[in-house]
Amino acid sequence: MGSYHRWIWQLPEWPSLVFDAQRVQGRLAAARKSQGLLLGKAEMIGLEGLQPHIRDSLTQEALTTSAIEGERLDPESVRSSIARRLGLDTSGAPIAEGKRNIEGLIDVLQDATLKTDSALTLERLCSWHGALFPTGFSGMQRIDVGALRSVPMEIVSGAIGRTKVHYVAPPAQSLAVQVDAFLTWFNQTHPSTGSRPMDGLVRAAVSHLWFETLHPFDDGNGRVGRAILQLALGQDMGQPGRIVTLSRQIESCKDRYYSELERAQRSKSMDVTAWVEWMLEQMSLASEFASRTIDSAIQRIQFQAVMSTVSLNQRQHKTMKKLLDAGPKGFDGGMTTRKHEQISQTSTPTAARDLIELERLGLLKKYGAGRSTRYYPAIEGWAEDDAKLVAASGKPGEVSG
Repeated sequence: MGSYHRWIWQLPEWPSLVFDAQRVQGRLAAARKSQGLLLGKAEMIGLEGLQPHIRDSLTQEALTTSAIEGERLDPESVRSSIARRLGLDTSGAPIAEGKRNIEGLIDVLQDATLKTDSALTLERLCSWHGALFPTGFSGMQRIDVGALRSVPMEIVSGAIGRTKVHYVAPPAQSLAVQVDAFLTWFNQTHPSTGSRPMDGLVRAAVSHLWFETLHPFDDGNGRVGRAILQLALGQDMGQPGRIVTLSRQIESCKDRYYSELERAQRSKSMDVTAWVEWMLEQMSLASEFASRTIDSAIQRIQFQAVMSTVSLNQRQHKTMKKLLDAGPKGFDGGMTTRKHEQISQTSTPTAARDLIELERLGLLKKYGAGRSTRYYPAIEGWAEDDAKLVAASGKPGEVSG
């Protein structure tokens, strides 16, 4: 009888991962269609118009890649840090003191999404890992930072004594050779510059599975693996790849992601077709989401063109800018007299008149009545769900002044 292989890396053919090109063709075509629509819209608004979306996608990527690991970051600190790095308006948002973990994560995401021409090397991977753990600790535990792990790695869940083993990674002594093989493959299969070019989306799916199977670091393998995903997408799509946030999509179906990953890692053969198909579907959905954000940008550009034809006072300009900068879902509870009063540092009667005038000019839509009155930019779909809630119940959602 042959030896028992529990994990894919124990198979004699490892790491020669294969997939059925004919079977994935449908999902690949759908992903390319979604990607094509996104690329067309991105070209329409140009590189300068993409910059705020790169900021927002990097922010979303930082927040969701951390949320997947159970860590909640401060959105304003992340957003303002990224805006500062990209040379964009920080809107006066403060950067929290001592948030080296946030700065380190942004370093990794910025390097992965903005430096797509640079080869992926062990030094680069280790620098990402070091940035994620600037103190040398993961929680209360000291770990090897910026270096391949030197201990066994198991992924388990459940209480002590009743744990379930989801995965056991390759032994530490084999990692140097295994990681080198992965990096060689990744650089050789670059879709445009590699000596053995491969379809960029399929390559992204395979690279993520391969890296997560190696699990080469003491901690942070998920975040580094998703950075590799973003790097592969950027190498395939160019600039617009920077606004596709796969971590957001993965976070929305986190349990399914882990079950698909575990199923692929328990495979009895090198065939990872099912994993590639599933990941291509997530890439389609991520591209569709990015496409909708560009739709909002186009609507905003058109709206600003209309706004430029009417005469507004300084207070109204300031509040409209704040609403538009926040984006379709970014200003909980809409604009109120109290909020406008605080933003423009004016009296309550003046603030009320300003908003009524903006509604009369067709720049704001009013929902609710009396103390529940909320205003939203007169752009189709912006804050639609929140506005409908206010209109139906007379009660605003959670508001932040």
